[in-house]
Amino acid sequence: MLTVLSFLLAIDCSRQSPQAVEDLGGGQNISNFGLTALNGTRDGERLDVRASYGDGSRALTVALQFKIDPQANLQTGTWSGLGSQGSVKALSVTFLGGQSGPPSIGGRFDLIGTDGKPQYRITIPLQPLKPLNHSL
Repeated sequence: MLTVLSFLLAIDCSRQSPQAVEDLGGGQNISNFGLTALNGTRDGERLDVRASYGDGSRALTVALQFKIDPQANLQTGTWSGLGSQGSVKALSVTFLGGQSGPPSIGGRFDLIGTDGKPQYRITIPLQPLKPLNHSL
């Protein structure tokens, strides 16, 4: 019986999705942050994406530019919010081209501070992009 319960607990824990924003520096309580918006536009080999995270009173914005060749490779990325800003490093990226609809993107990214150290890690669950209203 104990083995069955342990197995069920392990399955339940593996289904939990990663936290939307993780603080790698230990200075902020961002446990309530969630992805509030994901927008993007594809133009040929270029894909511009803007992801917004927040908890109702604080916000974090990430701008990403990918080159599609045929996989999505992060070319540049910037972020701002929580009293800081910096660049972005891709840890993993999943891209679906959107031949029959809008492109979809997902992945995990480290947000690098001005000191060159990762401050936050964000997760974008794979999902279709909503069109950007204006350019990044």
